[in-house]
Amino acid sequence: MQAGKKYVASDGYEFFMCPFTEFKVTQGEDVGTHRGTRAVDFASGTAGYRAPYYAPATVVCVMTVPSSGQAMWRTVNKVHCPNGYFGIVTFVTVHDDSFDAYVGLQVPQGNQLGNMGTKGNATGVHCHLELIQASMGSGNWYQNGYGVWTFNGTESFVDDTFYTDDTNIIYGGAGNWRKTGSTGTSGSTQKYVIEEEHYAVRFTFDQIRIRKDSPDGEAVGYVNAGDEVEYFAKTVYNGHRWVRDKNNYWYAISNSEERGQEMWCELIDPSEMKVNQQPTPDPEPEQPAEEPEKPEYPESVKMIGIDVSEHNDDDIDFTQYDFVILRANWWTTTDKKFARFADKLEELGIPYGVYCYDYCGDEASALEQAEYTYNLIKDRNIQMGVWMDMEDADGWKSKNGYLTKEHCSMVCKVFCDYFKAKGYFTGVYSTKYWFDTYCPTDYPKWVANWGTNDGTCQDDFADYGVMHQYTSYGGIDKNVAYHDLDYYKSDPIVDVPDTPADPETPEEGESIDGGLINTLVSLLIKLVNKLLNIFK
Repeated sequence: MQAGKKYVASDGYEFFMCPFTEFKVTQGEDVGTHRGTRAVDFASGTAGYRAPYYAPATVVCVMTVPSSGQAMWRTVNKVHCPNGYFGIVTFVTVHDDSFDAYVGLQVPQGNQLGNMGTKGNATGVHCHLELIQASMGSGNWYQNGYGVWTFNGTESFVDDTFYTDDTNIIYGGAGNWRKTGSTGTSGSTQKYVIEEEHYAVRFTFDQIRIRKDSPDGEAVGYVNAGDEVEYFAKTVYNGHRWVRDKNNYWYAISNSEERGQEMWCELIDPSEMKVNQQPTPDPEPEQPAEEPEKPEYPESVKMIGIDVSEHNDDDIDFTQYDFVILRANWWTTTDKKFARFADKLEELGIPYGVYCYDYCGDEASALEQAEYTYNLIKDRNIQMGVWMDMEDADGWKSKNGYLTKEHCSMVCKVFCDYFKAKGYFTGVYSTKYWFDTYCPTDYPKWVANWGTNDGTCQDDFADYGVMHQYTSYGGIDKNVAYHDLDYYKSDPIVDVPDTPADPETPEEGESIDGGLINTLVSLLIKLVNKLLNIFK
């Protein structure tokens, strides 16, 4: 897009535009650090240049993470997208070193939104962009293992969402980049001519999108370098050359409409395809053995559980889990459902632990926070540990200058030292990125890593932590434990009140406590010794 320019459809609603005046794709979807997402990294054509980027439509900031230059944005009004979507778009930009966004900031289309940068866990100057064609609130985001906030749901393809008018595409990867006037915008169409041709291609690039029925149809998958397609028709459309296979799937084979330019494949005769070079099978080939079903959990998993708070429903069926972790408090405020959930679990005989969500500013308040947690649980049977929840979901630490390694590590140490001295099994909950960046600790780790957050346990952190929160799919956080119950059990030290230095004589009918008896015996011994000395 061009800075300061407005892009408005005939119905008065804005087109959702590419925020860059030029770009080259440096990392695409579902590869490398983007595994499991549709995020794309964009850099400028000049190495190291912290190029500005602009509001793709009129947007409002709904969340910030200044420590890594992240902002979550949402369009103020409905917008038009290249795939025909007309509605609200939510997106995140990451790595802005000159970060000055704040929640509630509204930026008109074409005004500067930020700069490419390296803030946070970044390699090279770029802008990490991820978006979804929906209005998403904070309850639908989660922080992945790299510290980047992403969507709890299926993100939208970037090339399906923004138009590239007035943008110089230096390298577009395998994106099907479109301009306003393409099919799907308000009342407009762009026609293409299909020619019959029978040949084959062998792809030389990864992540080439497969589209169903037409070049701008639904994206249904990818082909990668080495894959081969026999095609029966071709066309030129929207800056690409396309071929169609016998099942009416379309593949972009070039990032140019000019024949032979920027090809993503090599042309081969169908007889040269690898499939035709395979030996002829026997008349009655053996049926391949069925692949063993992938286990639901890694072999290292010993117990399955959940963690809950007042944000969860009251009617949870706890009996299907081996353990539960309850939020006891945040700072010095008790979770509204803690007592109710704890009583229910004790009634059912299901082991549980607790966690405290951190909000404290110094060492004194960190200790006060730990003491508050202790007073909530000291009379309860805690069998799965006492945990410090170290995160910053609402940006409180960041806003108040507490998002530092020194502060976060101090809070974890104060909390865990306190409960260790009390005889409890204790540890820290956070993401691997946070453990590495903000709160390295020698205490046991309960690590949060949701992968693609589809409800499955995709990773094994047994060599890193003692528990793993692996998903929030379905509205409830699910966990696995890598040890049997005895590993997590606590042996609380019971606080015994001090014996009075000068106990009063008990009233009639009252029993004499042990301390008083010991005092009387001591006095009697002294008296006997004194008498013996007199009669020597």
